[in-house]
Amino acid sequence: MTVRGHTTESPETQYQFDNLLPSIEKVRKAFGTPSLACGVLHHDKVVFTHGIGYADVEKALVPDADTVYPVASCTKSFTTACCGILVEEGKLAWTEPVQSYLPSFHTSKDPEIGKRATLLDLCSHGTGLAPVDHLVCGFHDEFWITGDQQVQTTSNLPVCYDFRSRWLYNNSIFGLVGELIAKVTGQSSGTFLEERIFKPLGMARSSTKADNQPSDGNIARGYSVLDDGSLLPLSPSALEDGNPQGGAGYVRSSVRDMLTWASAVMEAEAEGFDPSHASENGSKENSVRNPLRQMQLIRCAHRPITLQDAGYENTYGLGWFRHMLPSSWLGSIGPNFALFPDPPVINQAGPPRLTIAHWGEFDGFLTALYTFPTTRSAVVVMVNSAPGRGDPADLVAQMLTQELFDMQPRVDFEEYAKKAANTSKQLWAALVEEWVSKRVQNTDHGQIDDYVGSFTNTEYNLTINVYKLTPEPTSTRKSLEVLGFNVNSMSRQSAKLRHYHYDTWTFLPDSRDDASRKGMEGFLSLPLLLLSFVRDKTGIVCGLDWDLQAETCEGPAPGISSIVAPIRFHRVKAAHPDSIESIDLRSIIPNSPSEFLHKTLKRQSCRFKTPVSHSEILINPRFSTSFPQRASNKVTRWIQEVDAQTNGKAARSPIWGLELASQPKDAYLSPNQIKHHGPSFHIRVRTSISAASALMISLLPHIDA
Repeated sequence: MTVRGHTTESPETQYQFDNLLPSIEKVRKAFGTPSLACGVLHHDKVVFTHGIGYADVEKALVPDADTVYPVASCTKSFTTACCGILVEEGKLAWTEPVQSYLPSFHTSKDPEIGKRATLLDLCSHGTGLAPVDHLVCGFHDEFWITGDQQVQTTSNLPVCYDFRSRWLYNNSIFGLVGELIAKVTGQSSGTFLEERIFKPLGMARSSTKADNQPSDGNIARGYSVLDDGSLLPLSPSALEDGNPQGGAGYVRSSVRDMLTWASAVMEAEAEGFDPSHASENGSKENSVRNPLRQMQLIRCAHRPITLQDAGYENTYGLGWFRHMLPSSWLGSIGPNFALFPDPPVINQAGPPRLTIAHWGEFDGFLTALYTFPTTRSAVVVMVNSAPGRGDPADLVAQMLTQELFDMQPRVDFEEYAKKAANTSKQLWAALVEEWVSKRVQNTDHGQIDDYVGSFTNTEYNLTINVYKLTPEPTSTRKSLEVLGFNVNSMSRQSAKLRHYHYDTWTFLPDSRDDASRKGMEGFLSLPLLLLSFVRDKTGIVCGLDWDLQAETCEGPAPGISSIVAPIRFHRVKAAHPDSIESIDLRSIIPNSPSEFLHKTLKRQSCRFKTPVSHSEILINPRFSTSFPQRASNKVTRWIQEVDAQTNGKAARSPIWGLELASQPKDAYLSPNQIKHHGPSFHIRVRTSISAASALMISLLPHIDA
């Protein structure tokens, strides 16, 4: 095998991948993508790999077949493979209701789904539950909830279609499958995957967590591409084992490892596969035993994606798409599908050819994986640019497929790349035009204080804190942004609001580049950019609506924007001022979270675990009564200072009682983070123990047990 653009087949082979290198480079440059890595397997042999550009621009890292990229939703095929192993071992059953393994999976919007849904239904996207990704994932592709809240959030998803009535792609459902694997194995699904699949197959470059990645530094970094072609480096992906939707997208891998994976999958699904025999992956010296099971069932058709393209298959297996080429539905879950009125169609003049494939996109990365079982062939392409500007990975994957099988007539993918790039540039102007055209002019809003407060949805473990913005002292003009909001006390989950119309406010970015810098590329749909406040019969603001589904969906979903209602957040009533009591900390001021937690909370016989990424504290209801009710002057002055800095929000909590914080705007404590646990309260502090500037503690006034 050779790297960076050379084949290992003899000269008489029909395909000439080296001839495609100029076209591959033009496609990459059309999208502004920093790097691209790809490879081809044919007759179960690696015949081509290629890497170009910079996988890490700052380090000038040129990618090769071993460079690690997150593969995002291509993870789903690994997750179903884990299920296949567990089914073979009798620990799971495809047709058993999921509730028998996960009793907490109660679908509140239609209980019958929870009672009847099986592993087959989940893995084939047949539940009908709405794929509201933004109930889980916020700005900068950070997750709003924790991994242990995945089951609750998924159980409360709205219903979009009748159960088993049609295919509807849903990442949270695969996150639930990951939780199911963890439940029956007693270990995280990522750990199970690494131990039972990666290690046996020799996929040493693959992992499910950043901490488990290779230490050699050959790891790609994600980027957003700005309008002038410059690159915006992105933070490392939060999509990993233990986080929400992990089972939908936590795998990080390389071209070489993904071709090894494709080879093992096609071997395991082949007729006559004997799992007791050794499997050759690359060479006899490195032969390994194939651990995959149930692969024929996993890769067969379970649900039609669409009934268009009559006579040709477009279906979904379990974590795999199935398309009979020619098909206009290749990559239908990817960003290119919205950019082409007429997508490219390869193999229009050739005999039908089945590809079983998947695509992935998340947080500055895109991947395309095609497999062809009849010839034991595969194509994989990985890039490190955000999907908002289009998907070069899928175009190059189709280009390589066309060359591999000499498909006719030839599709000009360079031209399609130009079209996609140009169309993506026009999307911002179209959004602004829609924003203007749908705005009702000359409408008034209520008093600013009407909108200030905390709004929560306990079903989804989400709280929105709305606050007044303090004008910049150096500003010479009045800002239109007079409100701000924050989601779940997270420092990067904030935005500024300006009035749109009536009681609706908007956080439309200033430009497409501004959206990229604010981590809002995934929110560039008008309904997602609007918060609509709701008033009760007396005219008091009692809630807000946020359309977190909007028209955003991967794959065909007819009518979804009108079927799925906006998410309602209910206002948290403020405690009466007379009921809020000051608490004397006996002059123990939290100079650091560690000092404060140990000297104060642990001294009160609280259970305290450290070090952890999220401190968890159980506080006895009598905790607050152990302090004198008269606050010391030192504490009072400190509270007043924080109160002044936060426009009165910190000292008067609308939740339970007095709040103290070093930087409240970065770490509000939400009501859903304080949960009843019998005679105690469970407080989760969303902060690293060592990060003093992000500490938030809510000290409870006396509460009768």
